[in-house]
Amino acid sequence: MSFATPCYPNVKNRPRNLFSIKSSFWIVLLFLLTSLLPGSAFAQSANAKGASITVTQWQRQEDYIEPHLPGRQLTEMKKTVSTLASWLQQGAPDPSGCTPAWCGAYYSNKGSVLPLFKYELRTGYFTGGMGQLGSDAGREGRFSITANDLSALGQTFSLNGTDYVSVRPMRACYQGILYNEWASLQEDSSLGARQTRVWLITYADSLPFVYMNRKEYLELAQKEVAANKAALKADLQMRIPVKSGPEEEADKARELQSMAQTYSGSTLANMQRRFLANYKPDSVYFKEVFSKQSAPFDADSLLMDSLLTKTSADYLTKPAYVSGPATSFRDFGDSLPDSRMLLKWNLNYFSKSVSLAKAQFLVASWQYDTTDAVAANLDRELQSKLSFCDLAGLLEK
Repeated sequence: MSFATPCYPNVKNRPRNLFSIKSSFWIVLLFLLTSLLPGSAFAQSANAKGASITVTQWQRQEDYIEPHLPGRQLTEMKKTVSTLASWLQQGAPDPSGCTPAWCGAYYSNKGSVLPLFKYELRTGYFTGGMGQLGSDAGREGRFSITANDLSALGQTFSLNGTDYVSVRPMRACYQGILYNEWASLQEDSSLGARQTRVWLITYADSLPFVYMNRKEYLELAQKEVAANKAALKADLQMRIPVKSGPEEEADKARELQSMAQTYSGSTLANMQRRFLANYKPDSVYFKEVFSKQSAPFDADSLLMDSLLTKTSADYLTKPAYVSGPATSFRDFGDSLPDSRMLLKWNLNYFSKSVSLAKAQFLVASWQYDTTDAVAANLDRELQSKLSFCDLAGLLEK
């Protein structure tokens, strides 16, 4: 796994504004057109033969704003989202054949591992009737840019009581930006197969995370297995009460005395002999049940301990590819299609001198229906026309 090659090797050489001179020219031209033509920048214009060409207007939908957000931080986040919306609308492909819409979403930083505020630009290219951007995606294409959150990169993976982000391998293959793509078939077959592309925009020569290696995973997985075994024992102790030694002897004596009051002679002797032969103190019965039910945990722990102690240092320093919980671990799945790498936050990446509402990294995500000809055309143009490196200018420390 290699790190991204930055678009601008030297941070000082990166553009300090979001748009290049070329982009600025088009912005000025767009402004002049809005002044001269009726309606908006996306209204009708005439060609040489007098025929009109209609460019679809972007629809502005209602923002989602988490309650009680600090006003100053919210203002800063809204400014960034507006800049992202301008970048997309001016650089994205012509949304002919669909109705494009956008809004912002703003969240607090409560309960987050990082104190940074999460927020995002949400857009949708609706090929049917207009939908709501806050609802589940339908056949329309969805494009979003999220600040300070890695959720779009992968899934949450719980290990030893801590949630990590698990991602498919990414590669620097698009303008120096870390990039990945995958296809997924929705449970509702009417939606068809959906293609997802994800781009990660970061500070130059750095990433906001590091990859968990195999040694770290095995050590944490062993702790999780041990915790599961302890939880099983606690549960059995609730369901199988274990009496003390004196209590056990008293119960046994009462049972033998009860037999003597009901039977006599050889019948009594046979019953008492069978009772004593089969009698198990609660402590012995508990140990047998616990040993049987905890055996899979012991096998898991033995396997992990063997890998930790008997494999080479080079093996243990490789990224940990996993595809399931620690209790189902059998080996690292580097070649399995559903395997993912686990990430840990790289706290040295983040600047401590900027506002908590500052975008310190961005994740752009595009998802569309591969059977929709309009969305497929948008996909091709989006990849060729959008310059994600321009977004690096938003990440100045």
